[in-house]
Amino acid sequence: MHLKATLLTTHLSTSIRMTTLCVCIALSACSKDTPNQALPESNKIELIQADLIQFKNGNAVEKTAFTGTIRAVNQSSIQAQVTATATTVNTEVGQSVSKGQVLVRLNNQDNAARLAQAQANLNSAQAQANQAKSMMQRKKRLLDQGFISKVEFEQSELDYKSQLENARAQQANVNIAQKANQDGVITSPINGVITKRQIEPGQTVAAGQTIFEIVDINELELQAKIPSDAQSALKIGQEVEFNIQGNSQKLSAVISRISPIADLNSRQIEFFAKPNSAINSLSIGAFVDGNILSAQQISGQIIPLDSIVNATTQPYVWVVRQNKIAKVNIQILEQRYSDNSAIVSGLQSNDVISRIKFTDKDIHKDVIISKN
Repeated sequence: MHLKATLLTTHLSTSIRMTTLCVCIALSACSKDTPNQALPESNKIELIQADLIQFKNGNAVEKTAFTGTIRAVNQSSIQAQVTATATTVNTEVGQSVSKGQVLVRLNNQDNAARLAQAQANLNSAQAQANQAKSMMQRKKRLLDQGFISKVEFEQSELDYKSQLENARAQQANVNIAQKANQDGVITSPINGVITKRQIEPGQTVAAGQTIFEIVDINELELQAKIPSDAQSALKIGQEVEFNIQGNSQKLSAVISRISPIADLNSRQIEFFAKPNSAINSLSIGAFVDGNILSAQQISGQIIPLDSIVNATTQPYVWVVRQNKIAKVNIQILEQRYSDNSAIVSGLQSNDVISRIKFTDKDIHKDVIISKN
């Protein structure tokens, strides 16, 4: 019995030691599988020289933006003056015409007949007036010789004046008939090019109906508007720069005319400018945007245009200021799309523009600038 108790005690002790050893091995294994604690995020940003740009100070001309169109200085819309049928149409769209050139002839027989009748009435009235004049002169001689009374002479004088007024009235009827007859032959009022034709041979047109539109393509101008609160920028002779829609070429012009009042609905002032160079006639009616150039210059800081964020709303740039990232609000004074530059204000002399865009959490982080 004593031997059995000793063996049992030895067995339990061995089991306890084995269990303890297993627990230690398990804990050791767990400690090896546990990852190292994450290192804190770095507060430094590394940039290279190519990421940074040193701005320059420069001057710019103050500008006032506008929108408008290209129009012809001389243009005409021709309407029929009588209701008639076209017999011949002599011009086509795109054809050049001269002032006084016949464009269309209308069948105007009724007006021709009225003219003949009015002319006949005029001839009759003039003959009667001449006869009344001769009678008055004869009676004047008889009055002077004492053969007739003064009342009889005055009656003949009154008759002559009546016949003379009738002749004048008939002359007015002739003038009206001549004008109506001439309206059957429609001529061009200006030198130009036919841009619209709305009549064909055999077609009956009504009085007041537009049948031709003519434009003088040799003299074009810029027609534009600006808000009335920018009226101080408008002066005769002021330089403007503009682009025609579909053409990237920068053009220039000089303000030639200004409307004396603002439009009551849009509160904008209309002005016209004469281009300094010839413009293709195909640009007539094209959309135009540009700027009125002020005689005064503004000073600012020249930076790349593509480095500006939110250029149309609240513009700002990312800069390195005192070796730290900074977000600087700026004011755009001028944008030059041709060379990707802008003139702004709001930067400090030691600021360096960053081409790299950051986020607000990067503000105040230290910057390391590498040469490579």
